[in-house]
Amino acid sequence: DGEHFPPPRRPQEQRSRNMSAVASLSVSHVAAHAAVTSRSSRATSASSSTFPRRVHDSQRKTSQSRRSSRMHAVSEPVTIPAAPSGGEQDPAIAAYIADQMIDEAVMLASSTFPIAPEELIAKTKGILATNNGANDPARLAADFNFVAPVIGPLSKEKFLEAFSSFKLEAAFPDAKANFHSFRVDPFEPNRVWYDSRFVGTHTGPFASTIQATGIRVTTPPQASSMTFNARGECTQLTVGYVMDKNVGNTGGLGGVFGILYAIGYALPFPEAQPWSMSLQYNVFTQLGNYSSDLQKFIAGFNIGGADK
Repeated sequence: DGEHFPPPRRPQEQRSRNMSAVASLSVSHVAAHAAVTSRSSRATSASSSTFPRRVHDSQRKTSQSRRSSRMHAVSEPVTIPAAPSGGEQDPAIAAYIADQMIDEAVMLASSTFPIAPEELIAKTKGILATNNGANDPARLAADFNFVAPVIGPLSKEKFLEAFSSFKLEAAFPDAKANFHSFRVDPFEPNRVWYDSRFVGTHTGPFASTIQATGIRVTTPPQASSMTFNARGECTQLTVGYVMDKNVGNTGGLGGVFGILYAIGYALPFPEAQPWSMSLQYNVFTQLGNYSSDLQKFIAGFNIGGADK
């Protein structure tokens, strides 16, 4: 079956004339929120990069060696606290909650990472406000990596080279990234997740050669994250992971690929096109359906005669 999205609205011959200018954007497959963050970064000075640091009593007592011990996901067996049942009366549901859901607050409170969740979220917002750190590279660690669904990892040098020259605000002056739901990962207490829903109208030139189309772009909700070291520097930025491909008019694509598709200039390779079912997958699903029906048919004979 697959999903069907309308083809790009621009003529093929006009699209091909601009392809050379647009193709360079594939290296900069960054979150569409660049339109907003690069505008706001001009009003943010490097001197404002320090946020009030909140240190818990338990963190003040933590030794230096312990402070650097937990930088990424849980790497050894730990006891994960169960989520409270919330007064659930059904024993089966309460048991499921206890077995399958975690108590995030307890896990974060027991974290040995030296930066409190509130400060990590503040640092994340600060990086967003400085064009993802491109306008204040000191916020990014020397070993920083940029990762998107089909792009990266890019080193700090390559990321700054690509992102610093990426000016989306000229093409979408009314753009809004709509960032929301900032939260620290209880399994990776040095990682902040957040979501976005970019909207903007293409009323200016894009990539210098694509003239305004007047198309209103609405992307699907996308998940992004920033990971930090103990010094508060961002070591990894992930963007463009679509959470619901049925939302918006980008063909289910995130980041720049989705924006280009929405305005009629989709890049000519599968990763920049809406998802479609491959021949192999289509054959597999057909065989799967046939196999399931055959098993039901055979079961109907009640082989063994246990029940007549």
